[in-house]
Amino acid sequence: MIRLALHHLAVIKSLGTTGGVSATARELGLTQSAISHRMKEAERRIGSVLFYRDGHSISLNPAGRRLLKTADTILSEVALAERDLERLSSGYSDTVRLGAACYAGFDWFPRLLAAMRQKLPTVSVEIISEISEDPSSLISNNVADIVLTAAPVEQSNIMSLPLVDDQLVAVLPVDHPQCRFDYVEPKIFEQSTYVTHHTLPETGREYEKIFQPNGIMPKEVISAGRSQAVLELIEQSQGVTILPKMSVQAQASRMKLALRPVTKAGMSITWYALLNKRENEASLSMVVADILKKSLLTTPG
Repeated sequence: MIRLALHHLAVIKSLGTTGGVSATARELGLTQSAISHRMKEAERRIGSVLFYRDGHSISLNPAGRRLLKTADTILSEVALAERDLERLSSGYSDTVRLGAACYAGFDWFPRLLAAMRQKLPTVSVEIISEISEDPSSLISNNVADIVLTAAPVEQSNIMSLPLVDDQLVAVLPVDHPQCRFDYVEPKIFEQSTYVTHHTLPETGREYEKIFQPNGIMPKEVISAGRSQAVLELIEQSQGVTILPKMSVQAQASRMKLALRPVTKAGMSITWYALLNKRENEASLSMVVADILKKSLLTTPG
């Protein structure tokens, strides 16, 4: 028997973020007494203390933090379901959720939407906001239907469909000495401050293809988390990075950053669509993945 209702989980989630009854009341549009009542009711129903109370400050104890994870998952799924139903009532027959690796660019998204309007006008597409260091988890946890990533995944429940070939490029500030050359050699990164999304080495990326084979590591690594933060640091001449060209080309052009191949021969990679292996060739996700592939292959403009 489930003892907690959605309104209890909403209070737990908000308190986990705000740390205060008054802030939670404002966020949920309730009175402070209503929030206090729901806190006590949740503890009574679950038979366990969930909160540390210290004057006006509220924090979740270990039992409360365990429920916070559940609250995040359940409330996110309910919100997704409500959005899907809203679209169904407004003329859409289905929704396909797209995820992407944290370094992916999205200049292809308008082309995908234009193609979707022509080929699947009753199907909506949305890019999910969740970012994960493990893109395949977005599929495994049913957060996304398709995930765009620059490396295949070898998991029993995941299929990796090749979409388009690309290359790794060095991203440099325009005043960098290496900009006068047509390409860069791996050794330049040994004496550079390297800006990256996160420090976890990824399959098929710069650590595996460039740093490890050449026995080099940058002198300093900055983990910036988001693509915009990575590029802002480079624009201010505070570092360099290596990214798939397709993910950075449009933004680099707007920010006037320089892109150079790594080595004279270049470093090729392939973009993949990750899907659940239960999908078949006629499934909606597979059809959208094919449209995505053609959108990626289409030259902008």
